[in-house]
Amino acid sequence: MTSQAKFPKTAVLKRNTLDFRHAIAMSMAVMSPASAIFFNIIPQAALVGAAIPLCYVIAFAVSLLVANQFCLLATELPTSGSWYTFVAQGLNPRWGFIAGWMTLISYGLAPTAVFIIIGFNLHDLIIRWFGLNISWITWFILAIVSVFGLCYFGIKRSLQTDITFLVFEVGVCLWLAFTVLFQLGSKGQLSLVPFKFSEISSDAHLFLGVILAILSFTGFEAAVTLGEEVKKPRQTIPKSVMGSVIIVGIFYLLMSYVATVAYGIQDIAKLAQDAAPFDTIARRYGGNFVVFLIDLAGIISLYAVAVAIVNAGARIFYAISREGLFPRWLSQIHPRYRTPTNAIFGLCGLTLVSGISLGLWLTPVVAFSLLGSVGALTALIIYALVSVACFRYFWTKRRDRFHWLRYGILPLLSVFILGCIGFGTIYPLGSFPLNWAPLIVISWIVLGVGVLIFLQSIKSEEIQRAGALFITDETD
Repeated sequence: MTSQAKFPKTAVLKRNTLDFRHAIAMSMAVMSPASAIFFNIIPQAALVGAAIPLCYVIAFAVSLLVANQFCLLATELPTSGSWYTFVAQGLNPRWGFIAGWMTLISYGLAPTAVFIIIGFNLHDLIIRWFGLNISWITWFILAIVSVFGLCYFGIKRSLQTDITFLVFEVGVCLWLAFTVLFQLGSKGQLSLVPFKFSEISSDAHLFLGVILAILSFTGFEAAVTLGEEVKKPRQTIPKSVMGSVIIVGIFYLLMSYVATVAYGIQDIAKLAQDAAPFDTIARRYGGNFVVFLIDLAGIISLYAVAVAIVNAGARIFYAISREGLFPRWLSQIHPRYRTPTNAIFGLCGLTLVSGISLGLWLTPVVAFSLLGSVGALTALIIYALVSVACFRYFWTKRRDRFHWLRYGILPLLSVFILGCIGFGTIYPLGSFPLNWAPLIVISWIVLGVGVLIFLQSIKSEEIQRAGALFITDETD
């Protein structure tokens, strides 16, 4: 096992401060169960009609398959470097740097997308609730400042906030779901048609619907970034990653089914034309107060994402920076709170500048869509790299334990599926500016290769040992 570098306790993240509930909340929050299902079923209804739940059945299975590789490597390599370390150890340090470089755009721009849509939604909701027209930029800035404060003053406090938010958003959704199921069930109007392949119309685009469902699971890996702060990381992190996929997967199945039967299988086209389908369902089955709770759950879901993704992104940047591959300034740890304060500050600062610029240039909704597309593509690339790294790590470094199904066939099957998803995501190209997403990702990869070549000429030792340090021992 690779040994951990020894540093003063004040220079590292605080060990043994988190447990299973914090780790699983991290991954669940980044997946944003409420807001993901609220928004994604709209285009899915247009693509597959009443087969939305079937899309989530398939996506559930694929996500479990991909999550398997993260769990296997997290057991071997618990560290805040997460997939950067996984790829560096499984393939080589140069590929590890590329994985870290992809993280810089994936987790670097993801907060921008989330904060933009928070600001935009709060602008609309405050007008609807109170008749006050306050610029989305105001809410955008307030959200960043509040999240920065939560993340700055300690990981445990911020994740406890996320736990509270998750309980609320999921609780509200389940309340609505069981209300709908009880009312429709008492009338004999429930059906298994949405789960049947035989009932899919000939003009449906099931593949695209499944892609949207799979993208709803992105973020399940976030708990891996807590590898240096959670108790018993070799056991806790894999359970958290897999547990989050299972819980959110069941949630997606339930809520997508409820949305389908609430509109009616024959009237599902109306869902595709509805900008807020769960508001419509809440109004029909619960009244205006339930609509308010659903709107609040959506905003809280997005805020929980912001907290979790800033925490996760800051820890990855901190981990890569302390090895000298990103600016050392980002590796600063607060002596009291033991948080990567400079990484948090840098991430929030980048979000502030990029969010206002892109929101004003493209409008908040378009900016969110572009950033979301870029983030989805980079996440798929990272997932594929981790899957290949998993295969090679166990083939070369744990050969005595190598099993062809678990460490060979499943990781390589994941790569094939992720490749198909990536192709389906970019082809055919969308309209402006979404058609920029593949070009942005390709350009970023080319730039990363250029940076890697430059770093090899001035920091060859740092490149060679990338991902080899800071692996947590159980006894820490």
